[in-house]
Amino acid sequence: MKKPVTVKPELMGGVRDMLPEEAIVFFDFVEKITGVYKKFGFVPLETPCMEKLPTLTGNIDDFDKSIFRTKVVKGMEDKSLKSSDLGEESALRFDLTVPLARVVSAYPEIPKPFKRYQLGKVFRGERPQAGRYREFYQLDFDIIGSSSLAADLETIQIMYEVMKILEVDNFLIKFNSRKILAGLADSLGEGDKIEEIIRIIDKLDKIGMDGVVADLQKSPGESSSGSALLNKEQAIKVKDFLEISRESKDIVGDLKTFFNGVSGLGMEGVLEIEYLANGLKNLGVQQKYWEIDLSVARGLGYYNGPVFEVILKDLPGLGSVFSGGRYDGLTSRFIKNSNIGGVGASVGLDRLIVGLKQLGKINEKVSQSSVVVAVFNESLSQDSILVANELRKADINTEVYLGSDTSLKNQIAYALKKNAKFVVIIGPDEKEQEKVQLKDLDARIQETITMNECVKKIKKSVNK
Repeated sequence: MKKPVTVKPELMGGVRDMLPEEAIVFFDFVEKITGVYKKFGFVPLETPCMEKLPTLTGNIDDFDKSIFRTKVVKGMEDKSLKSSDLGEESALRFDLTVPLARVVSAYPEIPKPFKRYQLGKVFRGERPQAGRYREFYQLDFDIIGSSSLAADLETIQIMYEVMKILEVDNFLIKFNSRKILAGLADSLGEGDKIEEIIRIIDKLDKIGMDGVVADLQKSPGESSSGSALLNKEQAIKVKDFLEISRESKDIVGDLKTFFNGVSGLGMEGVLEIEYLANGLKNLGVQQKYWEIDLSVARGLGYYNGPVFEVILKDLPGLGSVFSGGRYDGLTSRFIKNSNIGGVGASVGLDRLIVGLKQLGKINEKVSQSSVVVAVFNESLSQDSILVANELRKADINTEVYLGSDTSLKNQIAYALKKNAKFVVIIGPDEKEQEKVQLKDLDARIQETITMNECVKKIKKSVNK
């Protein structure tokens, strides 16, 4: 038998470890966000990370997403098991929307509208770069089977409530309708070029208005050959159109004038954003938190109605931290002539947390335990356990020190590393007096008090 060879404890490119301090912040956000979803009647859904390959690709030969296909091998040599032993080929999911479509198609008995949320890892075979990973979390919510604009309004309302529950104040919800952008393309006589026009408009925040005008006059794909996407006059018309939301005092009124007699589809989009704007006003959402922005396009081609995104005003270069929109034909891949649509959004947790850290809005010193109960010696270990139990009964997160080095100095150092606020000590004298020592690590104060007093002081401190 060969001796095992040591291996470097290193990760492959494009993935990362989430160490405890970061994970505590991450899952605290998840708990708060899903709490908002639940308040609106959403239910959780869990789907496998691995799906049949046709489920993900739709059996499209020129499927353009980079995905991880799975392969089962036996042992170190490439002894692949026969496909007959495994069933169809499979791959790791690249988003949570396609599995949602499969679920809706496979279980028609699910009541509609179906309001679901899901936290899950997704996998994309893209080139790793700063802030972009091959494996990352998505936290989505969707309303499936509703064509009502009330569902779109509720989606924006949830985005607003999430940002408020996370105690983020200086944010902005921007919304538009893809129908308005399609109407713009129609007004130019270039309806068949809508996707390429939207792709360029979607880059406005990155390349600026001059960059958009320049790119619109290039041939598709930015090649030097072929005809330009739009001529100069058309590109300037796009610029004037986009500036309506930046300069107009009556965006909806000006858009109605723009599309009157020009594009019925564009007018539909105007009525959609008018409904959303009026709805937000009726909900009492202050104007400083939202605006109509005609450059909001969302790059995904399946959006065909209202689209929305949230940015942090103090970090405009960060990009959107929450985004979504309306789509139709969700289940057409699985059910012929099916046109079940929906609306939903996904919060970019990683990007949001990075942004809030940059703004100093997240406490870097987080802890799962407010208190560490020291163990004076082995004979008093059960007394320490009893003390910890009393604190937990009072809903105080508490851990007992379980290390082998039981010097008090080492136990206090451990508590400091864990970012605990207090150390509680019960030695022979304290046990005899039916008291404990409470050491406040921030204030550097130590006192001998009763257990009841200890509980009250800790609760008062941690509830501040």
